[in-house]
Amino acid sequence: MLPGPIRFREIGKRRQTLVTRMLNSCFMRLFRFMRAVSPNTKKSRTTISMSTMDEMIRHSILEGDRLHKLLVLLSYAGGGEPVRGKTKIQKLVFMLSQLYIGDEEIGFEPSMYGPYSEIVDGERIYLEGLGVLYGGDMMGITEAGRKVAETLAVQESDMFKTIERYKSMFNDMSTNEVDAYVYATYPHMAKNSKISEKIKSEMETHVMSMLRKQKITSGKAADMLDKSRDYVIKKAAQNGIPVLESGPP
Repeated sequence: MLPGPIRFREIGKRRQTLVTRMLNSCFMRLFRFMRAVSPNTKKSRTTISMSTMDEMIRHSILEGDRLHKLLVLLSYAGGGEPVRGKTKIQKLVFMLSQLYIGDEEIGFEPSMYGPYSEIVDGERIYLEGLGVLYGGDMMGITEAGRKVAETLAVQESDMFKTIERYKSMFNDMSTNEVDAYVYATYPHMAKNSKISEKIKSEMETHVMSMLRKQKITSGKAADMLDKSRDYVIKKAAQNGIPVLESGPP
């Protein structure tokens, strides 16, 4: 991680850039609305066509920001199944950002609900404004976004494979299971959480549930419980749970 002053400067730059993007996003939404309500309006030579606008958006994502790529691919992965729940979105993006971006640029902080970045929320809204994602309490991909993502998934194939694994792993896990995984793996992100003590006291229950669903390996389970693999294997056998030796992250 970068030293504090440098890190805050980098996050500050990101926030300034985000303000500009949000203004551009408002323009894009207004432009699409005007074209939708007046599709037959006579065009002047200076009028930007929808196809030109879509190509500009496509180029900006394919050639641009790493976080934008991550958000688009996360929404596209798993057949385009939306990621449901704002805290789950934040936690998934946090874990993936540790692999591909880093805290210096996004500025995740421990909140009452675990890792949180206002920059991630802002960039999601920006991509919604471009018509690439749709949102609310979930994050999904639009048809326009899907066209970009198809190319992006080939261009960033290694990232996409990892995102597919993580999304498959977490999308059907309970909120408490996701919390248990994140807090055990990144304990510094639990320090301000209002439920971290409860999750910690129930950790074994959540770990056994994840083992039953084959979401984690026996090695990961041992790390999460701070126990030996032999302990995990014995405990799983007592509960009739098959144990994965290799698999999900």
